[in-house]
Amino acid sequence: MTDIHNLLAAQITAIWSEGRTELIDRLYAEHVIDHMPIAGQASGREGLHLAVGLFRSAMPDLTMHLHGTLACGPIGVDWWTLEGTHTGPLMGDAPTGKRLRFSGIDWVRVADGQIRELWHIEEMFQMQQQLGGGSANFGAPAAAVAIVPAVADAQAAWTPDPETLTDAERKMLSVARRHIEGLWAAGDLRVAAEVYAEDVIDMNPAPGQRPGIPGILDVLGWLREAAPDLEMTIDAYAVQGRFAADRWTMHGTHSGAPLLGHPASGRAFTMQGMDVVRLNDQGRIDRVWHVEDLAALEAQIRT
Repeated sequence: MTDIHNLLAAQITAIWSEGRTELIDRLYAEHVIDHMPIAGQASGREGLHLAVGLFRSAMPDLTMHLHGTLACGPIGVDWWTLEGTHTGPLMGDAPTGKRLRFSGIDWVRVADGQIRELWHIEEMFQMQQQLGGGSANFGAPAAAVAIVPAVADAQAAWTPDPETLTDAERKMLSVARRHIEGLWAAGDLRVAAEVYAEDVIDMNPAPGQRPGIPGILDVLGWLREAAPDLEMTIDAYAVQGRFAADRWTMHGTHSGAPLLGHPASGRAFTMQGMDVVRLNDQGRIDRVWHVEDLAALEAQIRT
């Protein structure tokens, strides 16, 4: 049986961090599907060779720090932070010599010992800010957000078979679902006190975000004040041990407060995101890793 943890570790440390691109042909199926390709990326293994080569030529000292992996049936998830010095052309940006640092999360589906499908989100907006792309302010500090009806399409989400999970993992999945479906999708602020530890740490905070639960509610408030009609579809869940991950898609209209430095544009947007959470011994979330495709959001609301 394929060890998905080893596949994920090799994907990040050997291929991306060490540049061992010959492993692409071993670890990925020939016609692997990248559901979130970069602009101009070819299909299959050829596209992955292109993507790795593009970033490693732009940052020859590129290093990937792997924070964790989880495996859930045929699904694997990893979360990481990239660091490198921008000394070569990168997606239209001339070399700046700047030190870049941004995070990402990957989902994979494995079959017959190879990765067959790949979903991934990187903090490309944050990377653009580091290259000099303008203000990185997410929004203004938010007041309390009104409770609104649930809008999560949780029925469509892929979830692991409960029979394959331990009792602790079933509890973990329940908390993870409450976190996304109750708080983020439905906007029910009462859920925050139920699912988060008081000392919860957001590992990818927004500029100006306060620590702990108040800071997490800041971000929720910024989003809902900017897009009062915000809706969220949950795409998938995965869980192993004390970790759970989710993938989601957000829809809304930028008709309210400024967002990412832009005044209300009245434009509809779609944004994808991923989260990984860790439960403490009391069954509460004490760590949150998350990435959102803010670059795509910014492009859609830009006036």
